[in-house]
Parts: sequence; structure tokens; C-alpha cells
Amino acid sequence: TEYSQDMQPLERMLRDLSRRASALILWLDCDREGEAISDEVRTVCIKGNPRLQSQNRIYRAKFSTVLPGEIQRALRSLGRINEHFVQAVKARSEHDLRVGAAFTRFQTLRLQKKFDGFQDSGVISYGPCQFPTLGFVVERWARIETFVPEDFWTIEMSIRLNGDGSVNNSDQNGNSNNNQQSRPIKLTWKRGRLYDRAMTMALCDACQEAGEAVVTSLTGRPKNKWRPVPLATVELQKRASKYLRIGSEELMQKAEELYHQGFISYPRTETEKFRPEFNHHTLIQSFQAVAGEFGDYANRLLSDNNFQNPRAGQNDDNAHPPITPAKAVDPQTIADPTQRKIYTLVVKHYLACCSRDAVGRETELTLRIASEEFVAKGLMILERNWLDIYQPWEKWYTGQGELPRARIGSRIVPTSLSMNAGQTSPPQLISEVELI
Repeated sequence: TEYSQDMQPLERMLRDLSRRASALILWLDCDREGEAISDEVRTVCIKGNPRLQSQNRIYRAKFSTVLPGEIQRALRSLGRINEHFVQAVKARSEHDLRVGAAFTRFQTLRLQKKFDGFQDSGVISYGPCQFPTLGFVVERWARIETFVPEDFWTIEMSIRLNGDGSVNNSDQNGNSNNNQQSRPIKLTWKRGRLYDRAMTMALCDACQEAGEAVVTSLTGRPKNKWRPVPLATVELQKRASKYLRIGSEELMQKAEELYHQGFISYPRTETEKFRPEFNHHTLIQSFQAVAGEFGDYANRLLSDNNFQNPRAGQNDDNAHPPITPAKAVDPQTIADPTQRKIYTLVVKHYLACCSRDAVGRETELTLRIASEEFVAKGLMILERNWLDIYQPWEKWYTGQGELPRARIGSRIVPTSLSMNAGQTSPPQLISEVELI
């Protein structure tokens, strides 16, 4: 193998060091690419010291953080290079090269003939990842450009109910004739929308002529908002873009810096489940000494049976654990503001994973007026649990809270009943979160 000029000093250094070595331990990243790089390092070191191979003294260390305990564990459980992973990386590299070369030639020749000005532009390179990604962007743009808006109409209704669910009789100005405190409730039309103005107007007129709505149904059921699954790279990129407004490239650069400093585990992983032997209690206990919300929540998590083993996601790369904090520190001690935000997100996500689901009660009120039905939904949160640590990013509400318990058959005069017009809108340009 011939190496580029800037890599030759590294090759000479590895050869020189291997001549004085009695064993070789490869500490490269524990993914397929790391396995392939380990193979390259092994090849160079064997050239400098063939005895390493003849005496079978080449080992592979498996680790996910650079903390002392993890390093010692890796030393006690040394393995060998996974030759299957090495061959997989080589095959993919060759496949990408062949596909890239073939399509680069194809599209260069084709575009040069089809468009003016391309003859002198040189090679028009094809990327097997970049072009499909560009396809998503162009497809969304084309949908926006060809979008034709449509007019639609809908009916909206609102009522007032007392806290005990009894009917509040209001005059036309909305002034209550009842001493109880009432609250407004907005209902949505069960049909959603119609694209026929005359039909919508006829239905609205029929509702207004009926005058009174009848409560036909009030249902309630428990509802949980599940805690998140353990954090993998793609999900970290999505959440960092959505919550922190940090782009993928900057995120991964700062995340790897946090990893090298020992603050978080390896940030490039597809794994969304923890191994059974992962010691969550020890990690959470380390946060009890951190002042502020992390310490307070860690204390709460380890008391009153609040801890719950994290959910298992679908993906597992069998190389790295999910992204977790590796060291418990006050985020304010991290000088770089971007690193501080990313560390805070990783810690909050991990603590949320180890929490119980949020528990609530959802109520649904259905009213019929003339031939039409209108529905209102409400939610009361009974136990916030993981939502407490994930604020201000994660919220759970419907905007109306728990609905009063209106009696079936009650007759209610709407405080407002109107037909509203709207127009369909094109999709938004594709965002980074969607693209990821």
C-alpha cells in the first residue's frame, strides 16, 4: 500500500514504535470504520515487527468512553479484530468508488450535451449519498412550485360550562346569569372542512336555526406520554437542531470534543438500547453531588421508587452503547457554550430515559346540533415525571385542560357559531430535522 505524503511520517512512526513493542493493542473507534483503520495500523506495524503476527500478540480494545474505569475494563477484556467488519468496510468503499466513477462519467457526458455552458465545466461529480439527499430537497421544492391552493370552509363553535359541568346560561354579550365561575370551551367540527361553500353555509344555517346543542358523549381515559428511548446519533442530531438550533456538522464536532474530554460516551452510534449489565444507579448517583436541577432530579429519581429501567429502542449496532453522560459535572463549568448546551441535552435525555412515563387523563366532549357533531378534547396531567427534567423543550398539553363533566343530554346554547373560510397552503421547505 502506498500512502500519501502527509501520512508517511505517521507510517514511519508506527513502524519505529512497533520494532520495540512486544504486543500491539489497537485502541481505534469501536465501529466498522474503526475496525478497518485498525486493520491498516496492524498492517503497518507488522511490517515493522513481523513477530507481532507470528506470536499472535495483536489485540483489539473495545471501549465507549475514555474514563479510567472504562479503559481498565477494556484492558481486562481484550479481543481481536473483527475481520468481517474489515471486509464490509472495504466492500462498501469499493462499491462507492465504482458507483461514483460510473455515474460521474454518465452524468458529465449527458449534461454536457444537454445544457449550454457545461462543456467547459469539467467533471460533474456524483456522490452516492449527496445526490439522493439532494433529491429529497428538490422533490419538496417541486411540490411547493407546483402547488395550487384550494379554498375550504369550516364551522367553529364555542360554549361555556361551569366548573361542575352544569350549563352556563349567558346573554348575547357573554355575560353569565350564573354565580358560578364558568370557562369557555372551543369545539372543532367533526367533518373537519368542506371544499363546497354552499354546502357548508347550508349546514351552518341549520345549526344556527337549531339554536341549542345537546351533549351526546363525554368520555375519559388514562393517557401516558412515553419517555424517550436511549439516545443515538441521528436522534441527537434531530433534537440538537430542533431544540438548540445547532447544525449537524457543528454538533458532531462539539460532541466529539466532549467525548475526548470524557464528558459523554462515543457520539457516533446507532444503538438505542442499554445492555442489561449497564449500571444506571451508579451513574445517576454521581449526579446527586451536582448542584442545581441535575442534582435535585437525581435525588428524586433514586427515591420513592421513581427510577425505571430505560425503554429499548429498535436499533443496535452492537458496537457502542447509546449516548450517555460519562462524567457528572455542573454544565456551567464547561467553558464552550455550544459544548455546554449539548452536554445539558445529553444529561437531560438520559435522566428522562430512566424516569417514569408522564401520566394524564384525556377527556373528550361531543355535542350534536342539528345534524352536525362538534368535539372538544382536554387533558389533565396527573404526574409529569420525565417532563420535569426535559423542560423547556418537551411539553404536553391540548390547550384546554381537563373538561368539566357535563351531563349527557344537557342542552347548551353556543356562545359562538360561525362559518370560517380558509385556504390550503403548500408544504414548507424541507428542514434539517426532516432531512436527517
